[in-house]
Amino acid sequence: MAWWNFIADIFTGGKEVAEVFVENSEHRGQRQHEQQMADIDRDRASLEQFSAEFHNRLNRTWWDSLVDGLNRLPRPLLTVAVLSFFVLAPINPERFLLIAKSFELMPPGYWALLSVIISFYFGGRMQLKSQDLKIRREAVTAAKELMAMKREFRRLADEEESAESKIFDTAVMRGEAKVNNKVVEEWLEARGTR
Repeated sequence: MAWWNFIADIFTGGKEVAEVFVENSEHRGQRQHEQQMADIDRDRASLEQFSAEFHNRLNRTWWDSLVDGLNRLPRPLLTVAVLSFFVLAPINPERFLLIAKSFELMPPGYWALLSVIISFYFGGRMQLKSQDLKIRREAVTAAKELMAMKREFRRLADEEESAESKIFDTAVMRGEAKVNNKVVEEWLEARGTR
């Protein structure tokens, strides 16, 4: 039985050496399956996150809607107030002068307080939006890179798997390759390549 183990060791060792130079297609299929399952799990997690975000908005009460509406009011009101001064100045200059004089009477501390409140409100909103856009930009860049890598992998897989068959088909069409199989010859004749 020792000679049988010796021969088995030679062949299993040969298999390991061969896999260094030629990829094991069974393992490749398993790796591709694991990669696809990982992609599916990642996509499922993203979809669950998005659905949870929108699900929370569906279970809102009237109080949530009221507070959300109040949070959206300051920016449009400030914009309308500033633009109304430019409309009021040519229409009713006396009233505009009274408003401007009343603002001039306000102490500098109130102006500082107002500028701090407005700058923090708008600055915070601007920072959140810029961070959101940066995250989206990075996600788009990552998605583009992923698509390019997948495209390259597909191209390499097509070249790897079909190079020999393309060479053989070309040789058969030119009549350079001889086919010794009767079934293959009939199939080639049916295809019209002979």
